[in-house]
Formats: sequence, structure tokens, C-alpha cells
Amino acid sequence: MLFLNKNKFIAVIFWLLSAVIMVLIFNFSAATGDESEELSQDLLTKIIEFIGNFISHNTLRKLAHFSEFAALGFCVTGAIHYTFGKRKFYLPLIPCVLYAISDEIHQHFVPERACRLFDMFVDSCGIMTGIGIFLLFIFIISKIVKKKEL
Repeated sequence: MLFLNKNKFIAVIFWLLSAVIMVLIFNFSAATGDESEELSQDLLTKIIEFIGNFISHNTLRKLAHFSEFAALGFCVTGAIHYTFGKRKFYLPLIPCVLYAISDEIHQHFVPERACRLFDMFVDSCGIMTGIGIFLLFIFIISKIVKKKEL
């Protein structure tokens, strides 16, 4: 039987979450323009019913791009941190940005979708935000642990 230490177990969880997010992103990108439009319009309708009409359809779509890639950046950073013990922001940035680029290229081949440079920028901003949030959490946790050790 294989026993993993706590950090390796957490690393496996982060790698699995990263893979799940990548599959979700791929599936969202594989939807045709009409399917994607319908999904985001349904979500926008629910948001408007819940908190009011304060966001446009286009803004919602950009927030979705940003959010899904922020989650990816967060999880890949966690996976790298707990696998290799590295806190370097560029290590997860490179594969995540390459995935964002491949996602936009993938959309080029989906009916009624397009490969947009601006979406790559939004995705990259999301990635950097996710990485930053993870590194901030680790920084705060390390400060708390150090205080407890004193």
C-alpha cells in the first residue's frame, strides 16, 4: 500500500483539481457560439433575478474567462508548490498561459467561435491573479506558523 505524506497528498489533490479545471475549460470552449451564448445568457438571467441588472452579457463572459483561468492558476500553483516546494510565480505561469493560448486556438476551430487576443489577455490576468492569491495564502500561513513556533 502506498502512503503519501501530507504535502504529497495535497499535491495530488491540486493536480487533480487542475486537470478537472482544464477539462471544464476545454468543454466550455468546445461549445458552439450558439450553445455558449445560451449558457451565458441563462446564467446572466439568474444573476439578474438574484441581485439585479448590473452586468452586461459581454462583461459576464469576460468574467467567466478570468475566473476559470484564475482557478487554474491557483490550482497549478498549489500543485507545483506542494510537489516541488517552489514559490516562484513564473513556474505555473508558463504552462497556464500556454494552455490559455491553446484554448483560444481551439476556439478558432469551433463553429461560431473565434480566437481572440483580448481573451488571451483576460485569461492571463486571471492566471496571474490565481497565482497571486495562492502565494498570498502561503505567505500568510507561513507567518502564522512562525508565530506559533515562537
